[in-house]
Amino acid sequence: MKDLVKSGKKILKKLNEHAYEAFFVGGYVRDQILGIESDDIDITTNALPEQIEALFEKTIPTGKKFGTITVLLDGFSFEVTTYRVDQEYKNHRQPSQVFFSKDLREDLIRRDFTINAMAMDIDGVLIDLFGGQEDIKEKRIKAIQDPYQRFKEDALRILRAIRFAGKLNFNIEEDTMKAMRDDVYLLKKLARERISKEFKLILSQEYVGKSYLLMNDIQLFKVFDDLGQAIVKLNNKTENYSLEEFFALAIYPTGVLNDRQWRLSKKEKSNIESIVYLMELLYKHRINPMVAYHYQENHILSADKLLSHFYDYQSQKDKIINLYKHLLISNYQDLDITGQAISNLVNDKSNTGRIIEKLIEEVLLAKIENKKEVLLNRAKKLAEEINEL
Repeated sequence: MKDLVKSGKKILKKLNEHAYEAFFVGGYVRDQILGIESDDIDITTNALPEQIEALFEKTIPTGKKFGTITVLLDGFSFEVTTYRVDQEYKNHRQPSQVFFSKDLREDLIRRDFTINAMAMDIDGVLIDLFGGQEDIKEKRIKAIQDPYQRFKEDALRILRAIRFAGKLNFNIEEDTMKAMRDDVYLLKKLARERISKEFKLILSQEYVGKSYLLMNDIQLFKVFDDLGQAIVKLNNKTENYSLEEFFALAIYPTGVLNDRQWRLSKKEKSNIESIVYLMELLYKHRINPMVAYHYQENHILSADKLLSHFYDYQSQKDKIINLYKHLLISNYQDLDITGQAISNLVNDKSNTGRIIEKLIEEVLLAKIENKKEVLLNRAKKLAEEINEL
């Protein structure tokens, strides 16, 4: 952390030495006041993007048209952004045009919340034009000036407010909260991929119970009806959930998931479907070593965690952990026989997998021992049955 700040100050110093203003800004400044360590630092300056590039040896034009240049220094990366004024936003997501400014106030006023709109110079002097320090003292999340305007500019700020409440254990200021309730429908206009990423962050926060209450307060379930079941069931809960658990909670028991709309990866979709399937098996007490062999332990534990939302269900967590602990084999390579030895027994080599799967099942269910001679004899019998077909 000290090295990160030291490197960040090198950037401020170099900009200052060339007669440019430069400040740490946003989340880093907020966290400094709260006594929280930050793992990244953003910098704002009146230097233009081309001037930033000219000053530093290693840069990346990350968002140059929006004024952002990433400066690489001492193994760290810093987003250095020119003061800017955002013009009318399109699709409640991003400005249609930006104009670079020489005025720090114009740059700070375009930000979302007062606690994120403070700057700090190289000597640690705080620039707080909108009462961010007072709001931190009062544990309050407050939009800068008109909250309706802030949410109209970027509707994702509604979910960001919920995330910060869960991260910092803050309350949301009354006028800001009213605007969130009134403008929640604007979230429908955003790409589901952005929403999904924000949900993932919300679910991981320390005081996530506060976020669940806020999601229900603004009736988020009416905006995303496919997630409504999960949002409502998490009201008054305090436990963290992964994004995959959240979606599983939303679609159980039907298992119908619009993964394209939510832009979920194939892996995420597969994991969600596994959890939903395992919930049904757990509820019907059909978990056995064979199921444990084919499914990840964390997925069965997720299924166990979610079932209490639907039934008067007694957790089987200890039983599941014990099942995996005493699993006789965890993959086919644990069998005391080679695939080649089995392949030599069958006329049609494509049947090798069928025999291996049968041996795995019988070993897992303790019907036969995992010993080479025993497995070979059993494989011969299975091969004879298959060859006769």
